[in-house]
Amino acid sequence: MKKLLLTIIIIFGFSNATYAAEETYMFGGAKLFNYGIESSDLQTINTSLIALGFSSATTKTDNSGIGFDIGFGVNLSDNFALEGGYVNYGTLEINTSTTGPVENLKLEIKGSGLTGAGVLKFGDDKENFYVKGGMHSWELDGKITASLGSSTEPLGSGTDLFGGVGFVMDNFYASYDYYVVDDGNFSSFGIGYKKSF
Repeated sequence: MKKLLLTIIIIFGFSNATYAAEETYMFGGAKLFNYGIESSDLQTINTSLIALGFSSATTKTDNSGIGFDIGFGVNLSDNFALEGGYVNYGTLEINTSTTGPVENLKLEIKGSGLTGAGVLKFGDDKENFYVKGGMHSWELDGKITASLGSSTEPLGSGTDLFGGVGFVMDNFYASYDYYVVDDGNFSSFGIGYKKSF
């Protein structure tokens, strides 16, 4: 993660020294995440708890969370830019109820990452469709809360692919992004604002 951050800083340091101020921009906005949890994943949790000695277990999730991203970009040409940023992946909440004994468990998974991507734009600076692809360096933590208290533990970290598509109009944008995380993935719909400086 430190290597990715250092690379982003070097790229933008060089870019700012080379390009005029109007060639750089910042962006940021809210993102609605879908974490890709399937019913089979929830059944695996239930089966594991029953194997521990509970009589039954029922697990539910709304499979969504609200996060955000912020970042900087530099236009290398009219149709291509490099971007680097920070993304908050929001919070996935999974609730489980057990019997024999009765217990209510809440698992909250939170995470964040650094992103670096190339952006290919179709259109002009005020109105364009774009596709982007790159890497995100991520970290996830989990907090489990039960009747006897709570515990927070790191769940993992890594660097994987991410990509997205979007549309910009008068500095506002709408986007769909897809993130690979180990053997899984999640996605987001976002809205935000982009400002040249």
